[in-house]
This record gives sequence, structure tokens and C-alpha cells, in this order.
Amino acid sequence: MARIADIAVGASNFDSRFLKILEDSRLKADEFEGLDYFTWLPLFVIAGASITPKIQVHGDHTHFEGAAIDVPDDQVELFYDALPGLLARVDVG
Repeated sequence: MARIADIAVGASNFDSRFLKILEDSRLKADEFEGLDYFTWLPLFVIAGASITPKIQVHGDHTHFEGAAIDVPDDQVELFYDALPGLLARVDVG
């Protein structure tokens, strides 16, 4: 699996091609802390990515800390070909 993004408060890393697609679509990679950003995750999945949430457990409660976005090695080019078209079909703000 190719990790194309590891999103976490204060420590995010993005593959340069993924970051360029986000920037070209007006999605701001550094505004991920709000729930609005994560509403775009289904489009990443439709394009071929897998999402792994990062959850912190504290006794009887949990909180969301971020997500990892991975694409199977043999599907990376398909992902990068499909995602811009999907993002172009929606108003990203």
C-alpha cells in the first residue's frame, strides 16, 4: 500500500501529487481539523483509497485524531487519474 496522506493535528504529511490535486481543486490540506474536510473522504474512497481513522481512547470515551489515506500500490495511477475528475464534479467551496 502506498500512503498518500497521514493526516493528524500538527503533523500531517501528504504525497506531493495528492497535495497538488487538493490545491488545484481548492481543497485546503491544512484545514483538515474541522469536520467539513473529512466529508471529502468518500470521494477519496471512490477514487480507490482506503481510509484508516486514528482514534484515541480515554477510558470510557474516544476522540478522532486524524486519518491515514492509502492506495494499493498497483492502483496509485488509477487513483491519481480518477480523483481530479471526481473533485471537479462537486463544489469544494
